[in-house]
Amino acid sequence: MTDSRRGSNATDDTTSDRLSRRRFTGALAAAGAVGLAGCSGTDGEATTGEPTDEMDTPMDTPTETEAGTETDEPTEEPAPNPDVDVLNYALTLEHLENAFYREGLAEFSDDEIMMADSLSEFGETLRMQVPEYLALAGEHEAAHVDAISATIEDLGGTPVGEADYDFGYSTPSEFLATAGALENTGVAAYTGAAGAIKANAVLGAAAGIQSVEARHASFLNVINGEMPYPAGVEEAASVEEVFEIAGQFITSEVSSPAPLDGEDEPTAERKADDDTSDVDVLNYALTLEHLENAFYREGLAEFSDDELMNASALSEYGETLRMTVPDRLRTAGAHEAAHVDAIADTVEQLGGTPVEEAEYDFGYTNPSEFLGVARALENTGVSAYAGQAGTVSADAVFDAAVGIHAVEARHASFLNELNVESPFPMAVDEPRTMEEVTEIAGQFIVEE
Repeated sequence: MTDSRRGSNATDDTTSDRLSRRRFTGALAAAGAVGLAGCSGTDGEATTGEPTDEMDTPMDTPTETEAGTETDEPTEEPAPNPDVDVLNYALTLEHLENAFYREGLAEFSDDEIMMADSLSEFGETLRMQVPEYLALAGEHEAAHVDAISATIEDLGGTPVGEADYDFGYSTPSEFLATAGALENTGVAAYTGAAGAIKANAVLGAAAGIQSVEARHASFLNVINGEMPYPAGVEEAASVEEVFEIAGQFITSEVSSPAPLDGEDEPTAERKADDDTSDVDVLNYALTLEHLENAFYREGLAEFSDDELMNASALSEYGETLRMTVPDRLRTAGAHEAAHVDAIADTVEQLGGTPVEEAEYDFGYTNPSEFLGVARALENTGVSAYAGQAGTVSADAVFDAAVGIHAVEARHASFLNELNVESPFPMAVDEPRTMEEVTEIAGQFIVEE
């Protein structure tokens, strides 16, 4: 389906999507390239490829037993990479979602989807977007399957295969409702599993997928008439909780996932000592949360609900969607205010001093420009959290940050939609460094 609304940008989006897949595959492949076989020597230190005295003699050199016969010296199997279990868990879910979109989009035509009963209250613009965006979400899941499978093999593991499924829908509306349930489950699964990942290369890619799953879920919630971001911090789901949901659709035998964080596993790379303390990372996040909190507080005080609903940027949308905008913006603002309070409290608990709110100039002069700046800030927030995923040592801080990261992605998806842009333009969200994010945020800060 051609998107005439974006003209030449449609080509740019396709190119960006292909590039993001290459970046994703490269990020995950790097996990194998840096020797993440996860093996530890007897002294607990990671082994390297450098020869040692013990390695000077080939492992298959015959030795004599007391009886005078020759035998091969037994070799020791390398320990499996600990991230293989986490990746196979993710792959099981990606297979499920990939098959879901593949089968459903083959069964229902674009016209049938656009005319789904559940979409009847929405205007033509949103209904026409749905088939295109569902196809794009399906492409993302297929890309995730390919990249995760290749990475598991690079790490010396065996990727789980696709199962047999029965998704139970019989109408386009049921298909859309099931899509929403699967995508929201996927977000909770990644949020729950992220802390078990040991290698930062794998963690960075997983964070980029988690936020894309959150973007998918946000859009599916919108078209199913639900709040795109129902909580201020994404709830994590355990393996058991996820498979209780996913198991409803699986009709063939599948292996139960291995424990994601068993005993005697290496320490996560994100816990390695570096120059960036958890307080530093939290104050960095707090700087951005202050910015977003002030943005929503000031903008929602300046523009009335009627002004927001009648913003020219929303003119292509029908009344049903436009009427939801003020309340959903207030909810996003409430989330940012809650993030400020929670992060500031945590900084103090860790013995640090929370950074204070600055003075800002956001540069908007009308509701449409306000929505445009909101989109830019939320997408920047996603990339900022993704960029720091591997630098937080404390598990409790990491888990909370991952939960906020997904919510920022849900916000960004909805704001992209309001600005008539793809809610999820790439298969994997890109991280940004502190320097890159600070440069963007600095455009709005007039006094610190």
